Parts: sequence; C-alpha cells; structure tokens
Amino acid sequence: MSDNYIPVVDFEAYNLERKECLQEDLTKIGKQLVDAFSNIGFVYIKNHGISESYLKNLETVTERFFTSPDEEKQRYARMGRKTFGWIGIGKENARADPSLPGDYKEAFNIDGNLFTGNKSDWPDDIAPGFSCGIKDFMERARKLSFRILHALAIGLELKDEFFFQKCHIKINTSKNPTTARSLYYPPLPDDLLPNQMRLGDHCDNTSISLVFQDDVGGLQVLRADRVFADATPIKGTVLVNIGDILQHWTNHKLLSTIHRVIIKQGELRNKLVRRSLVYFVIPDDDAFINKPLVYKDESLNEVNIEPHKLITAKDWLMEKFAGYWNFTEDED
Repeated sequence: MSDNYIPVVDFEAYNLERKECLQEDLTKIGKQLVDAFSNIGFVYIKNHGISESYLKNLETVTERFFTSPDEEKQRYARMGRKTFGWIGIGKENARADPSLPGDYKEAFNIDGNLFTGNKSDWPDDIAPGFSCGIKDFMERARKLSFRILHALAIGLELKDEFFFQKCHIKINTSKNPTTARSLYYPPLPDDLLPNQMRLGDHCDNTSISLVFQDDVGGLQVLRADRVFADATPIKGTVLVNIGDILQHWTNHKLLSTIHRVIIKQGELRNKLVRRSLVYFVIPDDDAFINKPLVYKDESLNEVNIEPHKLITAKDWLMEKFAGYWNFTEDED
C-alpha cells in the first residue's frame, strides 16, 4: 500500500507562527485541501506550527495518567452523558455491534464545558501538569483549526471566506462541543479476544478532526475501491479528516471517510503502546449545518430550505451521538 495515498499539504505560508498569508498562497492551500477532501477525505498537513517536541512533552504528561492504577483513574471516569473524563478499555464499541468486543484502548475527553472547569475535575494529582498542558494544546489546536477552515472556505470559493470560522467561533466554551481526546492504546494481552480491534470502523461526527499520532501506526482509511489503506504516520505532520457534519453541509462535495485502528502484525508480540491526540472540531451549538452554503459563483448556490427545517449542530449531535459510540455499560 503506497504511503502517498493520502496527500501532504504544506502550511508553511500559513502556519501558527505567521500573522498573515498572501492571498495566492491561501488560494493554493485551499485548493489542495478541497482536492484531498473531495477525493479521499484525509490529508496530511506539514509545517503547521505545533512542534514535535511540544507534542512529545504533552505525551509524557498524559502517559502519567494512563499508566496510573485503574482505581486512581476511576475517580476521573466519564459519567452519564457528559463528555469529559476517562474511558477505560473496552468501554466503547465504535462498530456499535454488541456481539463484537469493545475497542482496546483508553481515552480522556476534554470539551468546552470543563475547559475552564473546577480544579478538582482534572487529574493533576496523579498527572501533574495535565490540565494546563491539555488547555494549552486545545488553544493551539483551535487556532490551527481556524486556519484550516479559512483556507477550506477559500478553496471551496465561498462568498464569505470566514464563514466556517464564524460558525465555530465559540470553540473551547460551553456553547460549542469541540472535544480534545487523548488516546492511549496499551500493550495487548496474550489472551486477546477474537475480532478485537484497537478502534472499530467509523466516521467522525465533526466538521474536521485533527489527529496527532505517534509512529506506531495502525490507522487505516477506506479507499473508494472499498479497500483499507494505511495512514502511515509522517513525522512532523497532523492528519486531518472531514467529518459527517461538513460532508452534509457541503452536500457531499467533501467526503467523510470510514477509518479504523487495527492491531498490526507483531504488535501483540512486541507489546507496543500506541498514542494519539485528537481534536474533534464541531460547529457552535446554534450553527445551522444544513443551511445551503453561499458561493461566489451564484450558479452553484442551492435553494434555501424552509426555516422550520433547519438543523443546528446541537440537534444533529443529539440525534447521532448515541449511535456513534456504543457504550458497554448502562450510563443512565
């Protein structure tokens, strides 16, 4: 499987260290993003402005939490229908099939509701620096997401090039469900269950998702020919994919692609640990995600739907969320 199946877009002209970007560079980047998201749904972005050393330091902080005893982590477990908190091995089943084993991974979710939450909500006692590290990452990821959404609007030739940014302006607040997720895939046991996966086949319920993965690999993307291709880690890049919300919003001009994390050959024998940090970008609660986009070329504009049929991002997620993640425990 070719490592070049997913294209690489260079953000050097518009990375987080630059205040401005020339219009011609923005247009070029935007067109490359649209081309990738229209055909594959995924793209690697290099020179994005979040350094490898920064991510490595954050990984060290989060690993302190995940390698703590389960009884310690349980004090910070995700409860009820809240997003925030720790999720243990097998507690999620992305394939939503109770006959199959749950995903062999752990996760810690952080959303806008507790971005400024109480100190006691954060596991800083067992992982010092966890809260400030994750909060800082979420701010950097928000800024990078805004640049991606800006370039994407230009690539799509929307009339308002800041339209997507405006619909995500409340990110990292209680009015927006955008979520950071620290993922930890521990060493596999010798008695691994049949059909076990790290993370089952799924699409994201997002606008875009930013995936910072380590070099272990295992992530696969479903190609148009219905064959899974490896999303081989590329040093210094962030892997970005389109989610169901933006696919719907663009009337399927952009593709939300099925992906998964498999157990690679030799992983069981070598007791490898896989880590990733994902930023799931979702529109503001009150953003209408089925209202037709307005293009510079008016011939591309669709007929506006009736106001009473408009759907907000919050409504969309309330309908989709339960079916997307199938928790194996009763959380009511």
